[in-house]
Amino acid sequence: MSILSRYILTQFFRLVGICQAGAITLFLLAEFIERIDDLIEKKAALTDGLLFFLFRIPQLIVFSIPLTVLLASVLSLLLLSRGNEIVAMRACGASIYRLITPILAASLGIAALTFLGNEYIVPASNQRMNHIWQVRVKKIAPRGYNRTNKIWYRSEDNTIWQITVFDPFTDTMRGVTLYRLDKEDRLFQRIDAKLVKWIPHVKRWRFDDGLIHYFRGKNEIHQDSFTAEQFDVKEVPGDFKQTGKKPEEMSWAELRSYIGIMQTNGVDTSRYVVDLWAKLSTPFICFVLALVGVPFSIRSARSGGVALGVAITIAIGAGYLILFYVGISLGHAGRLPPFAAAWGPNAVFLAGGSYLLTHVRS
Repeated sequence: MSILSRYILTQFFRLVGICQAGAITLFLLAEFIERIDDLIEKKAALTDGLLFFLFRIPQLIVFSIPLTVLLASVLSLLLLSRGNEIVAMRACGASIYRLITPILAASLGIAALTFLGNEYIVPASNQRMNHIWQVRVKKIAPRGYNRTNKIWYRSEDNTIWQITVFDPFTDTMRGVTLYRLDKEDRLFQRIDAKLVKWIPHVKRWRFDDGLIHYFRGKNEIHQDSFTAEQFDVKEVPGDFKQTGKKPEEMSWAELRSYIGIMQTNGVDTSRYVVDLWAKLSTPFICFVLALVGVPFSIRSARSGGVALGVAITIAIGAGYLILFYVGISLGHAGRLPPFAAAWGPNAVFLAGGSYLLTHVRS
């Protein structure tokens, strides 16, 4: 690596660190203001509150790093230009493209690190954060847990649910087994159903295509099949929505495996496929925004100062975020194909940034 590249990267990473620290501080402050009432009302322990915010940081870093990289890339070139260092570099024969290549390469490297963090650190951190908030802070005792992508849930009336797939958007379950226990925890009935669906107007679950096992003695087992039946269970869809893993609590590999299981059971996975592609496209935002911000920073260096650069950064970041979340919403609603919903904004800004970059005077 040349001395020039090291110098530019030192400036860039210094600004990344400063901007990232500021972003995390602002996000944690906003999170604290939002949560403080619940923390006081539930009389949460200080250590639980601190751990909650600590485990919140990885998700905030992944969320804010694209805007941090954008701001750092713009300010790096603006500050170099303000000190006439870009003029000196170009006088020594370095082209504009030679100056911005280290920044773009670093942005691509940050995107790769962001993906790794989103794959191995953020899901586990989000699980711990949600557990602390639900169990330790809000004092909601966990009744269910997720194992090998199956949901296990124990109700107040000593019924154990085993659910292969639960679709929280349609309140539908597939591959359901109920183990009903007496007061002495002895199994007296088992219910198997291929499909279980919540019926809103009667506020009950309908069990379809199943089999009931009655255990009446040591060796006496009786079976009855049914086509559609309603059983006396107290659980509602909201109880199960708190137990299963959410997309943000799963890595890309886990989410892909979960989608495969849901597809095997005939569940519409469009929303989950959008989230799957978004896990790949989100880290790449760092490079895309840097590619767009660099040409604008070079232009503003000739006509304005740091204030203009910050304004440009805010405008670019806001425009991208609006386009990105509109695309994700349209994908969840089925109005856009999952790939287009997740990667469309990147493609638009990548094309725009490439065009601007080719028109920067060297």
